[in-house]
Amino acid sequence: MGDALIATKVATMFKGVDKGIAFPTSVSVNNCVAHNSPSVEDENQQVIANGDIVHIDLGIHVDGYPAVVAHTVFVSEDATIPDTKEGNVIQAAYTALQTAVRSLRPGTKMYEVTDVIEKVAAHFGVNCADGVLSHQIKQYIVDGARCIPCKKAPEYIVHDYSIEPAQVWSLDIVFTTGKGKLKEKDTRCSIFKQSLESNYQPKMESARALLQEVNTRFQVFPFAVRNVENKKARLGLSEMLKHGVVTPYPVLYEKEGEAVAHFKITTLITAKKIERVTGLPLQKATKAIAPFTDEALLTASKLPFSLEPKKEKK
Repeated sequence: MGDALIATKVATMFKGVDKGIAFPTSVSVNNCVAHNSPSVEDENQQVIANGDIVHIDLGIHVDGYPAVVAHTVFVSEDATIPDTKEGNVIQAAYTALQTAVRSLRPGTKMYEVTDVIEKVAAHFGVNCADGVLSHQIKQYIVDGARCIPCKKAPEYIVHDYSIEPAQVWSLDIVFTTGKGKLKEKDTRCSIFKQSLESNYQPKMESARALLQEVNTRFQVFPFAVRNVENKKARLGLSEMLKHGVVTPYPVLYEKEGEAVAHFKITTLITAKKIERVTGLPLQKATKAIAPFTDEALLTASKLPFSLEPKKEKK
């Protein structure tokens, strides 16, 4: 439904340019964190119920320039976030997003943004998930080489670049009440992306047909198997995966019983301001957020979105 709505909307806009889905709609529930994008034919479809935490992740592109977004919703009859561990982690992740985005200013180092994210997590008594990276976005690239870790970890060391003007970033936050050690389960992977490093030429007719459709319809963007129109071509996925022609996006889980929140926005750093291209407001909450006491967080939370120097009053 999400992908169909995106396709219908973009078809009527920006005529004459390449456009479409930059990341297939994913709906992950509770301790399922990301990349759950099944087809209607898949068995064991989960029914969303009151009390569930739902993470929705998607993206579109126009002329190859992607805009991505992820948002977490607590399902309840009154549409409010409760005063529970689930409500706390949702408010924590959203607060981290709204605080860290102010630090995406020219001259700021990657790990300075990471520090802000980790300090917000500590303020709320939750943890950052391992392996979550915010990426620089470019034309036809949703996950550029420059990235900001959600937390410092020896397994995910990145080069400490500085933010520069005229860059676009997807700021990605995943917080959890657990330890943040995300794992795969037996859920079948349904999102893949063509690997630009592979020169392998598929042998099976179905694999060749799939590669042709990927090149024509999805290009370098991630795609969901359900969106492949040639159903026979889907049979060629195993050969393409075996030889590294496509890269999987595995469905990731936190430990059962833990609460997770996921928020992501696309941000453009212009000469004048930090422009949030995507993102939604948070649901109303029953509990007010405790104010920051850490001086660094207080400073970060008050940084203006404007990048222009303040004019002195005469």
